[in-house]
Amino acid sequence: MASIVGDGQSTLFWHDRWILGQRIADLAPHVFNLVPKRLVKRRTVADALCSSSWIGDLRGVISWEVIADFILLADVVADVDLQPGVPDKHYWRFSSNGIYSAKSAYEIMFCGSTSMAGFERVWSTWAPPKCQFFLWLVLHNKCWTADRLAKRGLPHPSSCPLCDQEGESIHHLLVSCVLARQFWYLLLQRVGLSALSPGMEDINFEAWWSRSAEVTPKDLRDGLNSLVILGAWTIWRHRNDCVFNGAQPSIARLLTSASDEFNMWCFAGAKGLTRLSDLAFVFNPG
Repeated sequence: MASIVGDGQSTLFWHDRWILGQRIADLAPHVFNLVPKRLVKRRTVADALCSSSWIGDLRGVISWEVIADFILLADVVADVDLQPGVPDKHYWRFSSNGIYSAKSAYEIMFCGSTSMAGFERVWSTWAPPKCQFFLWLVLHNKCWTADRLAKRGLPHPSSCPLCDQEGESIHHLLVSCVLARQFWYLLLQRVGLSALSPGMEDINFEAWWSRSAEVTPKDLRDGLNSLVILGAWTIWRHRNDCVFNGAQPSIARLLTSASDEFNMWCFAGAKGLTRLSDLAFVFNPG
């Protein structure tokens, strides 16, 4: 909160933001450090300016930093004219109407932060938390694929574990890999959205997902986003099975795993997926 001083009766001299929206601790920190804590929340502006009684609040050693701050503060408060009978006004600096709200307080927590493309599709979409977190790592390019391992000099496969072609990256694995493209086509075909499957020109997972969501009708968008998370999670688990357990890449096993996940997610409350399933009548592997 900040204050506009009228008669100075309800504004604290040492504690409140009353000098151009600043506290004295901000304006003259060395002087403020000499004020006993018991006085910080007791001395009003009216009391402090009466016969310059604020000077008597100072305790401790006077250094040249204190002198410099003191001169600055004395100049500032000398220009303050109290208005008897006019109440002080206290306002919230972070809202247009000056009134505090929990919403405005929450928003200032993110002041200066930057948003990232795709974050709403990840965190606002129905999916198990572990799957959402995986997609968040995907969007930040933090998955331990071959390209990331290579940059750190760690052992890594020389080619994609699923298609045995170019070097593995998270974008290749999810949209450029031949097996992944075939999987997406068959997965989306079963809910009538095969036209959205990634093509030869798609080399960035987030860009493909964003474009697909934009052209999908609003009533199906939640379901599509859940399905994309499900599909990406299924590909990642299959990749790990191939890398760590020696499994062979298999489009049939990918679809079976996706079918099982689809049915479990619908049973757990994924309404968007349920709607896609209703429109497609049935979702069966094979």
